[in-house]
Amino acid sequence: MLPYKSPAGNNDRLILSVVKRHFRHLGAGGSGPGPRALLQRLALALFLLYCAVFPGSTVTLALDRVPAWGEWMGAALLAVQGLAVACWLPGRYGRRGLLALAAALALAWCVEHIGETTGLPFGRYRYTEMLQPQILGVVPAPIALAWLMAALGSWQLARLALGGRRPGLDPALVALTGLLVVVLDLQIEPVATLVRPYWVWLDAGPYYGVPLANFAAWWAVGVVMALLVSLALGPSRAPQPADSRPGWLPAVSGHIPALLYLLSSLMFTAVNFAHGYPLAGVVGLSALVAAAIFAARSAARRGEIGQAEETARESSP
Repeated sequence: MLPYKSPAGNNDRLILSVVKRHFRHLGAGGSGPGPRALLQRLALALFLLYCAVFPGSTVTLALDRVPAWGEWMGAALLAVQGLAVACWLPGRYGRRGLLALAAALALAWCVEHIGETTGLPFGRYRYTEMLQPQILGVVPAPIALAWLMAALGSWQLARLALGGRRPGLDPALVALTGLLVVVLDLQIEPVATLVRPYWVWLDAGPYYGVPLANFAAWWAVGVVMALLVSLALGPSRAPQPADSRPGWLPAVSGHIPALLYLLSSLMFTAVNFAHGYPLAGVVGLSALVAAAIFAARSAARRGEIGQAEETARESSP
């Protein structure tokens, strides 16, 4: 949901150089990278492309300075987000990831098509012409991809919050995923209906004109999507490591859905506050603060574990 405005060229060149170095590392040695490594490369490239345009996009949207020539980039960047996750899932989990991807996209399209044509389960709404292309003239393709980012980002954040549990059928993981999906939609709605009218509500409601049934439906869809992903990935299949090299690239490659979720929250928070929607802004700010606190505590725990291991090595004969 980001309009396009490229930041300084130096930032673009720096990101491109990082991608090239990372790709050379993945392809080093022997017969070259396999399909999963290639998908991870592509996921990282798409994520860094999104990062390159993120600052300018956020500023232009917050200040309501979207140029006419950049109108189409909102849909393009939704697609970039979704495609990054679409590459990440089979890249990390192989065939099971591909199955999870197909299930998530099918569910996203089905609920949106039914919702737009019948009003169930979200309430009555209509998509405008701003998001293209539209599948069967009803659901914009970028919306299905946006669902993929929202659901997988929520799912990965929920896994991290619950101690990094492996994929599998976990009621707590599924319920928390649904809640995080709703948290993101609470931020999205004012931006996508009032700032940039990607859709319009025919059924009015108390939250910036959005009916409350919409949020209940988002939770339910998030829960079902988390169930499908968890069942597809199974309990015993560990993901393929993104990179054996130390540094920040492996962490980024391994957490692309969660990072996209947090970047989206950052953008929506800024835009909602800038346009005078404080309740939605507070929701986003609260989510970001909670994520920052969790990250700080996790880093502290890792540091304590590392220090304990180092002490044990030094004291061993």
